Amino acid sequence: MDQLPNQTNIDMNILKITPESADDFKVEQLKALPKMKTGTTTVALLIKDGVVLATDNRATMGMYVANKNAKKLHMIQPHMYITIAGSVADAQYLIDLLKAETEIYKLRNDHDIGVGQTAKLLQNILYNNKGYFQVGHLLGGYTDKEGGAIYNLGGYGSLLEEKYASVGSGSPFAIGVLETDWKEDLSAEDGMILAARAVRSAIIRDIASGNGIDIIALQKGQAPIEKRYEITDIDIRDNKIENKKKKVSKKKTTKSK
Repeated sequence: MDQLPNQTNIDMNILKITPESADDFKVEQLKALPKMKTGTTTVALLIKDGVVLATDNRATMGMYVANKNAKKLHMIQPHMYITIAGSVADAQYLIDLLKAETEIYKLRNDHDIGVGQTAKLLQNILYNNKGYFQVGHLLGGYTDKEGGAIYNLGGYGSLLEEKYASVGSGSPFAIGVLETDWKEDLSAEDGMILAARAVRSAIIRDIASGNGIDIIALQKGQAPIEKRYEITDIDIRDNKIENKKKKVSKKKTTKSK
């Protein structure tokens, strides 16, 4: 991965301790990294033989709503999707990189790459450029070998396999819904409803989340199911979010070998 940006000018958020004598130490505060801004809500959860991922549609710049139709749910391969939080530029670069690397793997090996393998690849990129990419990702998908799988990846290279997870400024609200109502072997429909409710709970309370919900369900032997809900301030006020279905589409997918 020699084409990746290097980390030569990154300031670490640490204390530097230098020995002045055998019995004394001098402590110096180094310049801290800028705080990562994750103004968004993304969720992922396991369902029976698959996964559901969902995001809101609002992109912010500080207190300014920069875009009301931001795409935060992206396909890496037909059997695997990723959500993004944090820096849009960093996330878009990493998504393009993952798409290319997973496609090369498929061409060389004549079968799809696993979800866990892709998560490990992204972890290596993030860890080797520790703190350079200001992102938070949820990677989810299904293969016959792994079943449904969800991985939570942090900008410093952390990798956690989860049954359900949420990332972004609205995650404290969304995770409460998931924690309360998630259970094993949910149907695709029930999983999508739960994901929508989780994101909706964040949209109501988190000013950096809003304007709509994108959802996808990936399940064994089924084409991906995508849904999009547009949400206005009036919908939130009148509690009509569940009835504002905008689009339902199905896409063909290739089976993992």
